[in-house]
Amino acid sequence: MEKVLLISNPYAGSVSPRKREVIAKALAAEFKLETAETAARGHASELAADAVDRGFDAVLALGGDGTLNEVAQGMVGSNVALGILPAGSTNVIARSFGMPEDPIEATAYLAMRLRSGDRRRINVGKINSRYFLYSTGIGLDAEVVKRAEQDPNRDRTSREWLFMKHAWAAGTTTFRTTEPQLSLQVGEEEAKDFVFLVCCNGRPFTYFKRWPVDACPEARLDLGLDILAMSKVHLPTAPRIAWSVFVSRSHPRWRNSTYWHDIQSAHARTRRPMPMQVDGDYVGEIEDATLELVPDALDLLV
Repeated sequence: MEKVLLISNPYAGSVSPRKREVIAKALAAEFKLETAETAARGHASELAADAVDRGFDAVLALGGDGTLNEVAQGMVGSNVALGILPAGSTNVIARSFGMPEDPIEATAYLAMRLRSGDRRRINVGKINSRYFLYSTGIGLDAEVVKRAEQDPNRDRTSREWLFMKHAWAAGTTTFRTTEPQLSLQVGEEEAKDFVFLVCCNGRPFTYFKRWPVDACPEARLDLGLDILAMSKVHLPTAPRIAWSVFVSRSHPRWRNSTYWHDIQSAHARTRRPMPMQVDGDYVGEIEDATLELVPDALDLLV
C-alpha cells in the first residue's frame, strides 16, 4: 500500500503539533503521503470519503475514538484500509486490538502493516444512518457521555473520574427507578420496555484506566451485535453493577436485564426524546432507531 492519507484532529489531547510533524515525516519517508486536519464535526467523514473516491490505499486516523468513528463513516463498504493512530483519552478500538498506545510507536506499527498489506475485515454496526465500530447506546450511558462533554471542568478532570461522577449523578437522578421510556423489539420477539440499552459490536465497551469495562461481555467483532437492556436502575445496586462490569460479568443474567447475543437487527422507539451515543460521542436525541449489523464492512490495519 503506497498512497496514504493522514487525517488528524488538531485538538486531540495527547498529540502535540511537534509529534504530528514527526509522524507525518516518518510516513512521508516511505509512502506517498497526503495530510489533512479536521476543521469541524463531520469533516473527517468528508475527507475519508474523498480519499476513497480518489483511489487511496489507506487512510490513517490520528485522534480519539470520535475521530476514528467519523473517518469510518466515509470508508464503510470500500476496500480502502483504515489505520488507527491513537491520540484520544480512551482509545478503545486501538487498545482492544493490543496496538501501541503511544502514537509514535503506533506509526511504526502501521508502517509495517502498510508495507506487508496485512489487514483485517470486520463487521460494523449501524444505528439509523450512523455506523459504529464498537458501541452505541440510548439512555443512561448516552446521558453520561452528554453530561461529561458539557462539563465545564472536563479539561481539568481525568476522563475516567469525570464519567464516574456523571454516571453516579445520572443513575441517582434522571434514571433512578424511572418508568421505562424505551421500547425494544429484537427480530420477531414481542417488544419490551426498558430504561436504557447498550448495543455492542465488540468488546470491551470502554476502559476505566487500565481495566476493561464489559457492558456486553459476549460481543465479538466477527459475530453479530449484542444488546444489553435494563428495565430498572436502583441506587443500592450501583456497587454490584461496578463489580459485574469489571469482574464477574454477571449482569446479563440479572432479573432486571435482558441480553441478546449475535443478532442481526433490532428496532427501538422512545416515548420521549432520549440521548444517544455512538462510539463514545454524544450525537443528539432520538425517538426511533433501527439497529443493524453491516457484515464485512471495513478493513482495519491491525
